[in-house]
Amino acid sequence: MPGLAIVMGVGFTMASMGREPAAKGKTESHDWPTAMRELVKGFNGNPGMVVRLGDSITYANPGSAYLRYGKDRSPGQLAACRWMKADIKGKESGIWLSYSDQPTGRSHTAASGVTSGGFIKGGKGGLASLTDILESHRPQVACVLLGTNDITAGVSADQYGKNMDELVTRLMAGRTIPVIVTVPPIARSPEMAVAFNERLWSIALRHKLPVIDYHGEIMARRPTDWKGTLISQDGVHPSALHPAGPATEENLGKCGYLLLGWATLNKLVEIKEKVIDPR
Repeated sequence: MPGLAIVMGVGFTMASMGREPAAKGKTESHDWPTAMRELVKGFNGNPGMVVRLGDSITYANPGSAYLRYGKDRSPGQLAACRWMKADIKGKESGIWLSYSDQPTGRSHTAASGVTSGGFIKGGKGGLASLTDILESHRPQVACVLLGTNDITAGVSADQYGKNMDELVTRLMAGRTIPVIVTVPPIARSPEMAVAFNERLWSIALRHKLPVIDYHGEIMARRPTDWKGTLISQDGVHPSALHPAGPATEENLGKCGYLLLGWATLNKLVEIKEKVIDPR
């Protein structure tokens, strides 16, 4: 059946045929699209500027691989990537800002070893303060993943919650959509990651924010053996096997950075379709 073979060979990926893997993390119980549509009414920053704020997990090159050149992305995912200029190498792309190497263990919007409080103040490896980052890039959306270094530094869950609430409040003051990313499990203290994430969900509910439940996606797939699979043997950083995919269910259970990129991109597709360009 040569005709069938030709048809199936042209662009018919799992994603384009509507059989994409399903999200397995916790979903928001609050109506964040309505709240975010209200928030962006006064936005006068850079359309399509999606910044990723965080520590070494965000700074690491594999963390944005799926957004930049992921294999077999769906039409909706590709549209979101074009909107945020994900594949452009330059300061007009917030994705580039997150992984562009600086000589001091950081990018323009993420730094190795930085805590939530340290991120707000700036200074880690020469990282700009949160205020300066927002003034320089005027983002439309900001994905925030901080917390593993707070756990290592012994920051309490309550203090972490206060820091993160301050961070998202500052983002909202500039009409930037904050996207909270839950803290992945950490071998040193998995119970603290849970406590931190309880604070994040409380913040998200209070402000009606979108959430990427990275912790939930990991635990749903690897509830007992996440170390050495989705989290590398150091017990902190995601694993980096094939971070650009394709995002099959099998691969999402093996590569922590692919899982992060895939979950992030899916949430950005939602934001674009429900808030930025609602039908």
